[in-house]
Amino acid sequence: MSRSFTLRHVEPSKPITFDPKKCIGCNRCVNVCPIDILLPSASNGETPVVAYPDECWYCGCCVMECPAEAIILGHPLMNQVRWVEKKSLMKEGDLK
Repeated sequence: MSRSFTLRHVEPSKPITFDPKKCIGCNRCVNVCPIDILLPSASNGETPVVAYPDECWYCGCCVMECPAEAIILGHPLMNQVRWVEKKSLMKEGDLK
């Protein structure tokens, strides 16, 4: 008796996404990432490449370093209750 089964296709994780309309291609996120999951953009104005998404620690360094607020960090469900916006940690006069 043979049994057949189908494998479920699971999309790879996408912890970091860029808003291409906001990203200025400065690569500051690439330089600040502690585990080097990002590759620099080929030219200015292009978004960096998320080369190793499964390695992301969800530390938020790239989000905090981005001057254009172009990075969206999608936390896994188990981490979402602990995440706070950068703006909520700053004093009113520090927001620039």
